[in-house]
Amino acid sequence: MTVPAGAGTPVAAAAPSQVEAERRLYRRQRGRRSIVVSVVSTLVVIAIAYFGVVNTPGWAAVQQSFFDPQTAIDTFPDILLGLWLNVRILFFSAIGVAVFGTLLAVVRGLRNPVFFPLRMLATGYTDLFRGLPLIIVLYLVGYGIPGLGVFPRLPAEVWGTIAIVLTYSSYIAEVLRAGMEAVHPRNVWPRGRSGSRTPRRCDSWCCRRRSARSHRH
Repeated sequence: MTVPAGAGTPVAAAAPSQVEAERRLYRRQRGRRSIVVSVVSTLVVIAIAYFGVVNTPGWAAVQQSFFDPQTAIDTFPDILLGLWLNVRILFFSAIGVAVFGTLLAVVRGLRNPVFFPLRMLATGYTDLFRGLPLIIVLYLVGYGIPGLGVFPRLPAEVWGTIAIVLTYSSYIAEVLRAGMEAVHPRNVWPRGRSGSRTPRRCDSWCCRRRSARSHRH
């Protein structure tokens, strides 16, 4: 077996031509110039905005109301409490939206005629709450339901969580329903389903057939 001459020696990269070297130098210079111009223009805009806001007549009152460091220090514990409240509402809302949205998607996917009333209710619910702003649902749930006098007095965050679940479940239900309907019926049950085989029997029958096929090979 003959080895071609020069097969074991690395081939040195060809040096760029003078024209290519000038192009690369021009691109580097243009890139550096673009960076400098961007930084300078950004600093100029920030300086103009800063001096324009600081020199307004009401800047002292605005600074005392919104940008006072002592006020920020004094209210920081309350901000942490509000953040913890948001985390709790987010946690329970995510669970409620996942459960209720999945239930709505499943109900909307039922094709048996006996489930027609449930399917229509789920369709109307999703269409209604997808068109309602969250602030309207918060007012209706937070002030309307307690005003009926049916339920006991509950904290405001409970009603807010319920309003969030009612609103966002409609969106999640549509997303899940679209994903369910995108699956071809052939992929829902195994291909062995035929005649009087139920999905459970079909599953076991297909498993036995695949096992026998693997042992045969």
